[in-house]
Amino acid sequence: MNLSVQKPMIFLKNNFFYFTHYVSLIRNTNIVNYMGTNTVEKFPNSRKNIDFHKPTLSKEELQTVLDCLVDDLMDTGSIVEKFEKDFKSTFKLKNVISVNSLFAAYHLTLLSLGVKEGDSVLMSAMAPLPALYAVLLVKARPVLVDLAKSSFHMDPEIFLSKKNSENPVVILLDHPFGCIQNLSKYEVGDTPVIEDYSEALGADSETISVGKQGSVSICGLAPMHVITTGNGAFITTPNDTLAETIRSYKYLPGLKKKSTSMIKFEYNLLDFQAAIGIEQISKLGVIIERKKKIAQVYLQAVMSSSHETYFQKASEDQFNRFPVIVSKSFDEVDRYYKSLQIGIDRVIQEPLYKILGLQNQDYPNTERLYQRGHCIPIYPNLTKDNVSRISNSIKGLF
Repeated sequence: MNLSVQKPMIFLKNNFFYFTHYVSLIRNTNIVNYMGTNTVEKFPNSRKNIDFHKPTLSKEELQTVLDCLVDDLMDTGSIVEKFEKDFKSTFKLKNVISVNSLFAAYHLTLLSLGVKEGDSVLMSAMAPLPALYAVLLVKARPVLVDLAKSSFHMDPEIFLSKKNSENPVVILLDHPFGCIQNLSKYEVGDTPVIEDYSEALGADSETISVGKQGSVSICGLAPMHVITTGNGAFITTPNDTLAETIRSYKYLPGLKKKSTSMIKFEYNLLDFQAAIGIEQISKLGVIIERKKKIAQVYLQAVMSSSHETYFQKASEDQFNRFPVIVSKSFDEVDRYYKSLQIGIDRVIQEPLYKILGLQNQDYPNTERLYQRGHCIPIYPNLTKDNVSRISNSIKGLF
C-alpha cells in the first residue's frame, strides 16, 4: 500500500470518521454536553484540573470540517462566501471582508486608510498585539495612551492631550475583556477610527452600537475571541469605497482581473475554517448567555472579597475574559491557583510600552493592571462544580 498520499485519509468505523493529517483544533477530542448542546473539548490531563481556556466547539463544527475535507474544500470558496453573508445578515452590516488573522485585518485596514511611514496611530497601552505589529509594519508610529484609574479603557484626558500633541491619522478603539467602550467619551473629531470588537461581538447595548462606532471595524476569530474559526478575522465598514480598497489588497488565486502593479496579500480564510464559523454564529446566543451567568457568580465573589474587577455594566458587558485585580504579584497568584489545579493567565502577555522600550512609570494604571491582574477561566463548558471551585478560589485568595 502506498502511504504517501497528500490529502487527508478518511476512515469510517462505527459510524464515526477517523482521519490523519487533520487540523490540530480537533486532535484528541471528546464530546461533552453543556446547556443541552454537545460540545467538543480536549481530553484533560486530570479530571481535577480546570484549564484556563477551551474553545466552545460542538459536534456540528466537527462534522462540517470533515465534510469540507471529504469534498476537498481546502481553498477559499463558496463556504467562505456563505460565512461572510451570514455574518453580514446576522449583525446587519453593509460590507464584510474575511481574512486569515487579526494581524491581516489590521494590516489591510491601515493600508486602505492610507497610513504611511511616520504617521501616528493613537491606541491604548493594552491594545491587541497584532495591532501594534501592523502599525510597525507600515512604518507608522504607535502613540500609546494609559488606562484610566480603575478602568480597562483609555483615560479620556490623556487621550485628548496626546491627540492634540501627536496629530494621529488613525485612532484605535477596542473593548478589552468584553468591557464595552463608548467612543463618545473621546474627542476624536474627524480622525478615522478603527473599532476592534473581537471581545464584544454580539454585545447588546441600548446606547452603544458595538462594531459600528468606527469608520471601519475589526472582529477577530482566534480561539480567545467570542467565536472562533481557529484563526481569522472580519473587516466591516459602511463605506463602499473603503471596502473596495480593502478587497483590492487581497490576492485571490484563480480570480481573473486586470493585471496591476499593486502589491496584494494572500490573507484568505479557508472554507473549512469558515464552516466552523458558520456553526459558531448559530450558537453565539448560547455562548454569550452562559458566559454572563458564570460572570454573575464571579462578580458576587469579587464583591465579597477585597479584590477588584473593572466591569461597569453587568447587563451590557460581554465577559469574554474575566480579570481580577489583587494586592499580590502574578507569580504569587499563579502559585496559589496551581495548588488548586485551576488555570489562570495574565491580562496581557506584555504591555505594548514594554515591547517598545518605553518607561513603565509613564503608564502607571496599565502597569498596575499588568502586575496585579489575572484572568480566571470563563467559558461555556465549565461545569457547575468548576464555577463553584473558581468562585471559592477568589474568596480564598488573600
